[in-house]
Amino acid sequence: MSDAPESPESFYYVSGQDVIPIRASELALQQSTVIGEMISKLEGSEKPIKLDNIDGPSLKIVMDWCEHHKGEPIPAEDHNIPKQVDIPEWDKNILDSLDGEELFNLVMAAYHLDIKQLLTYCCKTVAMMAKGKSPEELRIIYMIPTDEEDEIAEMEAKERLEREAAAREAGEGPSH
Repeated sequence: MSDAPESPESFYYVSGQDVIPIRASELALQQSTVIGEMISKLEGSEKPIKLDNIDGPSLKIVMDWCEHHKGEPIPAEDHNIPKQVDIPEWDKNILDSLDGEELFNLVMAAYHLDIKQLLTYCCKTVAMMAKGKSPEELRIIYMIPTDEEDEIAEMEAKERLEREAAAREAGEGPSH
């Protein structure tokens, strides 16, 4: 055992779209390839790392996940689809507590931040949500609109564009 004192753990603040700073250890932040690269360029800056493409609640879950898994090995780039993914109980409890939209936002956050293991667990959870479901149940789970809902949305968008164009034309009349 070495008599050299351990170096103190470094902490940073990260913030998402809600701009609420979240304190996280450097070791935890290394779970994200993207944030790890940002930290290497910060040189001790105390300003929060801004992640404008991630909503606050998802970022909070990501940071909790990273803290829980800090120091664990980061999976190497592997283009082979794993045959079996076992989600640890702690991760499963968090992922199972999320609704479809929250899980989608977490998938996007893990993807944007390049957190491979979290993304793998999220995708496995999404896949398990589909197991044994009917097409109608899948449509509801994954928030897929029906053909009728698509047609209504398209008509509403077209009408809105026509109203906006008419309003612009009315505003461009002769000036005095």
